[in-house]
Amino acid sequence: MNDAAFRYSVYGDCLASTVHFPELAASTSPTARWSFGTTPHLAPMLHASELGADRIYGEVFARLYTHASGHRIVVDDTGSFDLSTDRTRVIWEERAESWPDFVRAHLVGRVLATALYFDGLLPLHASAVETRDGVIAFLAPKGFGKSTLALALTAAGARLVSDDTLPVEPGAAPQAWPGGHSLRVHDDGIAAAGVERPELETREGKRIVSALLPAQLMSHHAPLAAVYLLDPVGPEAGTVTRTALPSMLAALGIVAHVKIGRMLGPAAAAPMLERAASIARTVPVHRLHAPRDLAQLPATAAAILEWHGLPAA
Repeated sequence: MNDAAFRYSVYGDCLASTVHFPELAASTSPTARWSFGTTPHLAPMLHASELGADRIYGEVFARLYTHASGHRIVVDDTGSFDLSTDRTRVIWEERAESWPDFVRAHLVGRVLATALYFDGLLPLHASAVETRDGVIAFLAPKGFGKSTLALALTAAGARLVSDDTLPVEPGAAPQAWPGGHSLRVHDDGIAAAGVERPELETREGKRIVSALLPAQLMSHHAPLAAVYLLDPVGPEAGTVTRTALPSMLAALGIVAHVKIGRMLGPAAAAPMLERAASIARTVPVHRLHAPRDLAQLPATAAAILEWHGLPAA
C-alpha cells in the first residue's frame, strides 16, 4: 500500500488515506486510527467463512467474510475491501469500473462500521444531531428522510453529529460518536431546509452537504439523549408527535436498524440485541410521527428543538 497522502476526520478519529475523500473534513492529527489504500490484487483468502450478506439493491449484495488475515467485505458493484486482524488497516482491490463515490461511501459507511462493531460499538443506520440534552438519533430505512431532518435541525441551530452511520458505545451512559460530517440530501430537501445548494453530486442524484461551519459540528463523544424511530404520517396531521416505547420494543427497534446487521450474520444476533437492550435501558426511545411534507419541515425541526433545546454556544 502506498503512503497515505490525505488525512481525514471521521468517527471522532483520523483516517489516513491514499484516496481523496472530498466529503470529509481534513484532520491535523499526527496519528491515525485507520489507514486506507489500494492494491491491484488482494491475496486469496485462507480458511474463509461467509458470515452474512446484505442486499443493497436488485441483485447487488455486500458480503462479509472472516479469514486467516482478518475480514473481507465484498461488494458486488464496487469490489473487495480487506480489514486487517487488528481492524486498523483497510485495502481496496482496485476495480476500474467502480464508481468512486460508491467506493468512498462503502469504506466510511460499511467497512469502518464493521471495524467499530468488532471494537464493541453498535453502528446504527441513523442520522443524529447534538442538542442541549445531548445527542438525538433518527433511525429509519433508506428514503425515510433521516438526512433531510438532520439537515433542517442543523440549519435551525443543532450540531450535526453524523449522517447515515452513528456509532454508539453501550454502557451505563451510552455515548454517541461523531460520524462523517456531511449529509446526502435531494435538492428539494436542501431547499426546504433553507441551505445553499452544493455542487458535489452522488451517483444516486443526491447532493453532498459538507460546507458546514465548525460551530455546526459535534466533534467529540457525547451522551446519547434520545432515539427516534421515524414513522412518517400524512401532511394533514399538521404537527409532529412522539410515542414512547417500552424497553423491550425499544431494544428490538434499535437492533432492527443496525447499519450492517444482515452482513454480520446470524452469529451476531445475540451480541447486537444485548448492546441494543443496554442502550434502551437508559435512553428513551420513541416513535416519531412527523408529517411527510417538506413544507412542514422547518416546523417539525422547531418542535423537536422545543423538546430538547439548542446546544450551548
